[in-house]
Amino acid sequence: MVESMNSPVFIIGSPRSGTTLLRLMLTSHRNIVIPPECGFAVWWYEKYKNWGKSTKANDLRYRDFLRDLLKSKKIETWHIDEKDLLKFLREREPSSYSELVSCVYEWYGLSNGKSLKRWGDKNNFYIHHILTIKKIFPNACFVHIIRDGRDVACSYKELHERKIDSPYAPKLPHTIEKIAEEWKINIEEAIESFTRINWENVYEIKFEDLIFNTETSLSNLCARLGEEYDLSMLNYHNINRERDLEPKEFLKWKEKTLQAPMKSVVGRHKKGLTKRELKKFESVAGDILRRVGYL
Repeated sequence: MVESMNSPVFIIGSPRSGTTLLRLMLTSHRNIVIPPECGFAVWWYEKYKNWGKSTKANDLRYRDFLRDLLKSKKIETWHIDEKDLLKFLREREPSSYSELVSCVYEWYGLSNGKSLKRWGDKNNFYIHHILTIKKIFPNACFVHIIRDGRDVACSYKELHERKIDSPYAPKLPHTIEKIAEEWKINIEEAIESFTRINWENVYEIKFEDLIFNTETSLSNLCARLGEEYDLSMLNYHNINRERDLEPKEFLKWKEKTLQAPMKSVVGRHKKGLTKRELKKFESVAGDILRRVGYL
């Protein structure tokens, strides 16, 4: 297994903060693969955390794992060939849970024609599992993307008004107080968890910088990750169109991933929220807005 496979990249962020945008940019890098969100690595940790410690894996054990893997929410968007993945696991013979998980990502990348050196993952609920991820992957890199919570509120409200009919659609609060509370809690929990791991291998990036200074932001991120900068990351939207990097099932609320970065989405709260709504949001989350530089 390639050494850099041992330091996967986890994108952390509140919903509607640009986590999918960043995923698509990074997975467009020639050496990196970040599949559509799923989260199985955390979900199956307790059941399989002792993988390889007591007994050597056999076909029955592999099949048990694959059966559970294929029950994972949203894993169907990966279009896994169970027989092919089973063969791959037999060949790799992972000796720990982290290696087992890494093999699944490696297989995904290779099966999609990617000669990868590194894999990553993105899921908003990872905000609540940073310590578990660090336990599973001690050398993991965390990229925390932060967006002005008031703009996040506009996005939440828009989704609620659109009433998207899809089993995959995110279930998000729609009142200003609840949105502000969720955004605040997410930021606080991420910061607290990163502090507990001493901010080791943590890189923070502002959504606004990613939109206005895309190339510089991605170049700096690659440097922090120890990867060469790849211009393909700027072409993520066209690559997404060509290769369906973002599953069609998710495009009802992620259609902007088919376009280049839109500067108009920054500061949308100035027109999208009333003065009363802004006051409500800031009364709940003003301290965090100030802490991360938005007030």
